[in-house]
Amino acid sequence: MEKNEITDSINEDQNQLSRKFLKIKNVRVFSNAYNLRIKEDDIILGINGEYFNSSYEDLKKMLNEDEDEKIVTIFRGGNCFNISTDSSLGVSCEEIDENQIKEFSNVHIKNTFKKDKSYKKFEVYKNFKKNGIILDLELSILASIAPPLWMLYNRLWVNFFFTIIFLIIMFLVSPWLFCISWVLKSWYYGINQINVLRNFYNYNDYRLFIVLTCLDEEEAQIISRRLDPKIDFDYSYLEPPVRDEDSLNTL
Repeated sequence: MEKNEITDSINEDQNQLSRKFLKIKNVRVFSNAYNLRIKEDDIILGINGEYFNSSYEDLKKMLNEDEDEKIVTIFRGGNCFNISTDSSLGVSCEEIDENQIKEFSNVHIKNTFKKDKSYKKFEVYKNFKKNGIILDLELSILASIAPPLWMLYNRLWVNFFFTIIFLIIMFLVSPWLFCISWVLKSWYYGINQINVLRNFYNYNDYRLFIVLTCLDEEEAQIISRRLDPKIDFDYSYLEPPVRDEDSLNTL
């Protein structure tokens, strides 16, 4: 009897010491979390490399306290990834004990967020065929200097064709008009390059899958593959995924 009582007291102490995290119950439409493609049942693991074990009210205060972006670590289905935000997420949460989270035993935030590294934001798009595209949200200087070369790099063939035709016409009319047109094109694409690419992807039936904060494009591809094992990329750093037709051919 005494041994059982001692064991029960030890278990109670361990439960009291176990950490609690915030599990997302609902994501409001057009909220910050919705735009980042955060989902219900995602778990907020930490902020800026530190575990977050407090209430949702404290989370909102921390995210809204200044205009600096915070890197929030999310746990989804056994995988961790980072997002960036400078305001509250616009979700409702419930507290969940870490012992109730599946596949959580081997998770450590230091493996997901490294404080001494510089992080960038990426948008991941995919179509119904699971073909993916990584959009680096850091502005490219090439779009501001040589828009046609930037179009070639991003395979904007239609934009490239019409731009070249337009510039040739301007040059034949007047070299001054050509120079003015080049400057205006550089100004426009330098400022609007991200929106141009977004519209191009949407026009080609690519839809936003998730917004990630990563070290580089390779890490963005790795995390995307973990979240969707069938996604594939042009110029991929990864092995080709196993598709349904591939698994049937091996039977």
